[in-house]
Amino acid sequence: MDKHSYIIRCCMVLWGLLVVSCSSIDCPLNNRVHVIYKLQGDETPLSDSLTISTNRINRNDTVLLNHVVNTDSFQIPISYQRPEDVLYFRRSNNTGLNMIDTVIIKKEDVPHFESIDCSPNFFHTIKSVQHTRLGIDSIIINKANVTYDTSKPHLFIYFKHLYQ
Repeated sequence: MDKHSYIIRCCMVLWGLLVVSCSSIDCPLNNRVHVIYKLQGDETPLSDSLTISTNRINRNDTVLLNHVVNTDSFQIPISYQRPEDVLYFRRSNNTGLNMIDTVIIKKEDVPHFESIDCSPNFFHTIKSVQHTRLGIDSIIINKANVTYDTSKPHLFIYFKHLYQ
């Protein structure tokens, strides 16, 4: 092999390594998206204990947020298998008074393509929010599109004052 063909082969190998090393797959490590709740009104931060649970597809309950106190915001994962999420908000104060509200978030799942090498992702569009009014006064949609962007809360939640 002559010197000229050796240099050409070395250049081709280096170029191939450069091309391979420059292609990176930027798949997100956690492809779940969350709804960000921001508390508003007189009950902010919420001094009562707050627990949020939901039912899974197999009908088993699961706790998403457990006995949080003195909070002004929180994040709850959103499902990608159902057209609506049903959440149970349980507030407890130090006198033993409990209020359980049901929150129903109706949404549309939007497939999100990152790369052929990445697992499938879903973003969501919140269509409506319904809730009981035992301990929750109102819930307002602030940002309907649920994506990886966590800069703005999706929902503003106003809690009622729990009387003793």
